[in-house]
Amino acid sequence: MYGFKLKYLPIVLLPLTLGGCISPEEQHAMDQDKCSSYGFRPGTDNFAKCMMSQDRQRAEDEQRSLDRMRAQEQRDRERKAARRNSDDDIDTRPSFDRDGNPNFDTQGNYQGCHGIGCEVDNPDAD
Repeated sequence: MYGFKLKYLPIVLLPLTLGGCISPEEQHAMDQDKCSSYGFRPGTDNFAKCMMSQDRQRAEDEQRSLDRMRAQEQRDRERKAARRNSDDDIDTRPSFDRDGNPNFDTQGNYQGCHGIGCEVDNPDAD
Protein backbone atom coordinates (compact mmCIF):
# COMPACT_ATOMS: atom_id res chain seq x y z
CA MET A 1 0.00 0.00 0.00
CA TYR A 2 1.73 3.18 -1.12
CA GLY A 3 1.43 6.41 0.80
CA PHE A 4 0.47 4.61 4.01
CA LYS A 5 0.28 7.00 6.95
CA LEU A 6 1.43 6.04 10.42
CA LYS A 7 -1.74 7.46 11.95
CA TYR A 8 -3.64 4.56 10.33
CA LEU A 9 -1.34 1.94 11.82
CA PRO A 10 -3.43 1.43 14.99
CA ILE A 11 -6.56 1.01 12.87
CA VAL A 12 -4.87 -1.76 10.91
CA LEU A 13 -3.14 -3.40 13.83
CA LEU A 14 -6.12 -3.44 16.19
CA PRO A 15 -8.11 -6.04 14.22
CA LEU A 16 -4.93 -8.04 13.66
CA THR A 17 -4.08 -8.06 17.34
CA LEU A 18 -7.64 -8.87 18.33
CA GLY A 19 -7.76 -11.54 15.67
CA GLY A 20 -4.44 -12.82 16.96
CA CYS A 21 -5.96 -13.29 20.41
CA ILE A 22 -8.31 -15.95 19.08
CA SER A 23 -6.86 -19.04 17.52
CA PRO A 24 -8.46 -20.44 14.34
CA GLU A 25 -9.76 -23.34 16.41
CA GLU A 26 -11.40 -20.97 18.90
CA GLN A 27 -12.91 -18.96 16.06
CA HIS A 28 -14.24 -22.16 14.49
CA ALA A 29 -15.75 -23.19 17.85
CA MET A 30 -17.37 -19.76 18.23
CA ASP A 31 -18.82 -20.03 14.73
CA GLN A 32 -20.14 -23.51 15.51
CA ASP A 33 -21.74 -22.21 18.73
CA LYS A 34 -23.35 -19.35 16.85
CA CYS A 35 -24.73 -21.59 14.10
CA SER A 36 -25.94 -24.06 16.73
CA SER A 37 -27.69 -21.22 18.56
CA TYR A 38 -29.58 -20.53 15.32
CA GLY A 39 -30.93 -24.08 15.49
CA PHE A 40 -28.70 -25.70 12.85
CA ARG A 41 -27.29 -29.13 13.66
CA PRO A 42 -23.68 -29.99 12.83
CA GLY A 43 -23.33 -32.09 9.69
CA THR A 44 -26.34 -30.60 7.89
CA ASP A 45 -26.23 -28.46 4.77
CA ASN A 46 -27.77 -25.50 6.60
CA PHE A 47 -25.07 -25.72 9.29
CA ALA A 48 -22.38 -25.70 6.58
CA LYS A 49 -24.02 -22.71 4.92
CA CYS A 50 -24.13 -20.91 8.26
CA MET A 51 -20.42 -21.59 8.84
CA MET A 52 -19.57 -20.29 5.37
CA SER A 53 -21.75 -17.26 6.03
CA GLN A 54 -19.82 -16.51 9.25
CA ASP A 55 -16.51 -16.73 7.39
CA ARG A 56 -17.78 -14.60 4.51
CA GLN A 57 -19.10 -11.97 6.94
CA ARG A 58 -15.67 -11.70 8.61
CA ALA A 59 -13.98 -11.30 5.22
CA GLU A 60 -16.50 -8.65 4.14
CA ASP A 61 -16.06 -6.73 7.39
CA GLU A 62 -12.30 -6.72 6.94
CA GLN A 63 -12.64 -5.59 3.31
CA ARG A 64 -15.02 -2.76 4.30
CA SER A 65 -12.53 -1.62 6.91
CA LEU A 66 -9.72 -1.57 4.37
CA ASP A 67 -11.92 0.22 1.82
CA ARG A 68 -12.79 2.92 4.37
CA MET A 69 -9.11 3.41 5.14
CA ARG A 70 -8.23 3.71 1.46
CA ALA A 71 -11.09 6.15 0.86
CA GLN A 72 -10.00 8.30 3.80
CA GLU A 73 -6.43 8.26 2.57
CA GLN A 74 -7.60 9.33 -0.91
CA ARG A 75 -9.67 12.19 0.58
CA ASP A 76 -6.65 13.30 2.60
CA ARG A 77 -4.47 13.32 -0.53
CA GLU A 78 -7.10 15.32 -2.46
CA ARG A 79 -7.44 17.88 0.33
CA LYS A 80 -3.69 18.26 0.59
CA ALA A 81 -3.38 18.73 -3.19
CA ALA A 82 -6.23 21.27 -3.18
CA ARG A 83 -4.51 23.26 -0.44
CA ARG A 84 -1.21 23.14 -2.33
CA ASN A 85 -2.82 24.33 -5.57
CA SER A 86 -4.98 27.04 -4.02
CA ASP A 87 -3.64 30.60 -4.29
CA ASP A 88 -6.87 32.00 -2.88
CA ASP A 89 -5.66 31.51 0.68
CA ILE A 90 -3.08 34.30 0.54
CA ASP A 91 -4.19 37.90 0.10
CA THR A 92 -1.37 39.71 -1.68
CA ARG A 93 -2.81 43.17 -1.11
CA PRO A 94 -0.85 45.23 1.41
CA SER A 95 -2.47 45.42 4.84
CA PHE A 96 -0.92 48.80 5.61
CA ASP A 97 0.31 51.68 3.51
CA ARG A 98 3.83 53.09 3.88
CA ASP A 99 2.73 55.39 6.72
CA GLY A 100 1.26 52.52 8.72
CA ASN A 101 -2.38 53.32 8.00
CA PRO A 102 -4.60 50.27 7.54
CA ASN A 103 -5.81 49.50 4.02
CA PHE A 104 -8.80 47.52 5.35
CA ASP A 105 -11.80 48.70 7.37
CA THR A 106 -13.08 46.87 10.46
CA GLN A 107 -15.26 44.55 8.32
CA GLY A 108 -12.27 43.48 6.22
CA ASN A 109 -13.17 45.51 3.12
CA TYR A 110 -10.19 46.80 1.15
CA GLN A 111 -10.07 50.58 1.28
CA GLY A 112 -6.98 50.98 -0.83
CA CYS A 113 -4.03 53.15 -0.29
CA HIS A 114 -4.76 56.58 1.18
CA GLY A 115 -2.82 59.54 2.41
CA ILE A 116 0.06 61.50 0.98
CA GLY A 117 2.22 58.37 0.64
CA CYS A 118 -0.04 57.05 -2.12
CA GLU A 119 -0.05 60.15 -4.30
CA VAL A 120 2.38 60.31 -7.19
CA ASP A 121 4.23 63.54 -7.62
CA ASN A 122 3.24 65.27 -10.83
CA PRO A 123 6.12 67.44 -12.08
CA ASP A 124 3.70 69.46 -14.24
CA ALA A 125 1.42 70.36 -11.35
CA ASP A 126 1.88 73.72 -9.57
